[in-house]
Amino acid sequence: MTLTPLPPDYHPDFTRWRVAVLRQGEPDWVPWQDGVSDVHKQRILGHPSRGVADELAFAQAIGFDYIIITSGLTTSDEMTGAMTVKKDDVYESVERRWANEGEGAIRSHADFESFTWPDADTMDFSAYDEADRLLPPTMKVFAHVGKVFNAAWWLMGFEAFSYALSEDPDLIARVFAKVCAIQERVVERILDHRCVGMIWHSDDLAYKSGLMVSPAVLRRYVFPFYERMNREAHAHDVLCAFHSDGDINAVVEDIIAAGFDALNPLEPPVMDIVALKQRVAGRLTLIGNIDLAYTLTLGTPADVDAEVKERIRVLAPGGGYCLSSANSIPDYVPFDSFLAMRQAWLKYGRYPIRV
Repeated sequence: MTLTPLPPDYHPDFTRWRVAVLRQGEPDWVPWQDGVSDVHKQRILGHPSRGVADELAFAQAIGFDYIIITSGLTTSDEMTGAMTVKKDDVYESVERRWANEGEGAIRSHADFESFTWPDADTMDFSAYDEADRLLPPTMKVFAHVGKVFNAAWWLMGFEAFSYALSEDPDLIARVFAKVCAIQERVVERILDHRCVGMIWHSDDLAYKSGLMVSPAVLRRYVFPFYERMNREAHAHDVLCAFHSDGDINAVVEDIIAAGFDALNPLEPPVMDIVALKQRVAGRLTLIGNIDLAYTLTLGTPADVDAEVKERIRVLAPGGGYCLSSANSIPDYVPFDSFLAMRQAWLKYGRYPIRV
């Protein structure tokens, strides 16, 4: 399968995101969002993506209205140094990172004091400066930040984090406060750039079986910080989306109350996106639900076409829905499946919906 040209009348335009995400009716097309593997980007570009200019070229070739720039605590040397790194078995250029499940870098108040915490004001935001210069007025940046809950337990290790919730809540509070102070400053720095159209907070809260911790923990330590960051973003007329894998039905109302405009990726089968859209109609836009566990990875291009068609048919009328995978497009998604998703979007995603 090859990359087919965009329709002559299709032009990347972030306006369709504002219409869809703010639930202002139907835009001209169903917006499509996905974080795409560098392996697939290279197949489109003919060379590795080397920065903002290449990200822009990739987005314009695919039809995305945005580019993604990732920033914040989890990109820092201090955080990545506290995680385990392994080269992919297939693609040498791909690194897998994960946190220690037992104990992490911060196990005590002494560890907290001695840990080298990154300074948001010394982080590199030059990609946003470049995007300010290069992006056409109709395109924006999705600033990928997030990682409040994840960053805290990654630093501590999930087992140690879980014990500390009961045995040392003061340490938990200190770690969250420090993480959030850094991330809030990152958001402030990002919002200085006119290219930013959406803050994308990615923070996995759940397994398929349910939340990783009690909702009370998230309500105490996580959502209040997101509410502050979202309030600041909205003051700059910037949209806010939240991403979490797994079954997060128990905190959907908290996500809305924190001021998020949209929710992603709505992982099947634990997130019934049709029922959820009825539940949150007019209050939250839904992004995602194309199955990564089977359809995009093990299914045929025909399977991908059928699932995209069905999601658009059921969810897109009236607006409030954006197409996306149920996580992202990693390197292990067959390239033909990625192209099949794009082709189905081009076939079925124009308003008014006629499928």
